[in-house]
Amino acid sequence: MNKYTKLLITLAVSCCYLVTSAADDGGSTIMSKEEVDATLTQGLANLAEGRTVSDIVMRHIGVGEENMGVSVVQRSKVEANGMETGIAHVTLDEIYYIVAGEGTMVTGGEFVDKQTSNSSLLGPMERGEIRGGVLQKVKPGDIAIIPKGMPHGWHEMTTDTISYIIFRGDPDKVMDIKTTAE
Repeated sequence: MNKYTKLLITLAVSCCYLVTSAADDGGSTIMSKEEVDATLTQGLANLAEGRTVSDIVMRHIGVGEENMGVSVVQRSKVEANGMETGIAHVTLDEIYYIVAGEGTMVTGGEFVDKQTSNSSLLGPMERGEIRGGVLQKVKPGDIAIIPKGMPHGWHEMTTDTISYIIFRGDPDKVMDIKTTAE
């Protein structure tokens, strides 16, 4: 089973079974619908305080030889401006599950004047203007798979905010472990 298949299975299981509390007896890690909803509410509150992005890690756990994380991300409205910018995670694969809002993502292509950094949250990253990317509209219920190293960003959002759950595969264990809600 390749890593993308494992990520998709994790996404499917998480979406179907977010109804019980986390098991301390070696069972799977479960985030309840209530916890997801509370995290979505907190993210919107973060945006109301003036942030343009809220990225809240719900869990990031060891799953054998790698780590797996679930985050809730919200972003304020982005207007199309004729230049696509974005980021790429050097070591993280991501799956976005759109839960609210609509917009157009830009994925793929390559960076012009690429800059590199190391995020305390997400490890090594690249960023810059994206050329040759593909524009794709997303709405609630849509899923986007973004492999590590792929430039991605938002071309525009047609709603005031967009909310999505990110499932992150972390084979190099660059993110901090978080096993409980805080």
